Amino acid sequence: KTLNDTPLSDAMDKINSEVFGGGENMRIIDSLDKLELYYDIDPADVKEFAAEVSKNSATEIDEVILIKAVDQDAAKRIAEKLELRLQSQKDLCASYSPELLAIAEKSSVVTAGSYVELIITDKYDEAISIRSEVLFKAK
Repeated sequence: KTLNDTPLSDAMDKINSEVFGGGENMRIIDSLDKLELYYDIDPADVKEFAAEVSKNSATEIDEVILIKAVDQDAAKRIAEKLELRLQSQKDLCASYSPELLAIAEKSSVVTAGSYVELIITDKYDEAISIRSEVLFKAK
């Protein structure tokens, strides 16, 4: 599978409307500074990104991070940071919510070339299929 040149935000918008029902409950991470703050990802590694996290982290762990890295080495570093994020979400959920833990357990960090993603949602399969359709289908 190769990434087409569709903006990552197109996939995010479609996931937002179809999976998160318009996304009022989602906080948009709209700057490299915030991306670094949330995920400790070096802005120099990022070519393009789209990211949203649930506003209500106590009851939901919905999270979508789509990143085009500057190169494959950068993608590896980004993937490591997202793995840490996923693990910390699992650890957090393990202490108070088996339901949320089950959702986090279904998720994984995906890398394809210089593209890296972390998608955590109870509608994981739906989100993944939207992402594939928008970003990986031939034009």
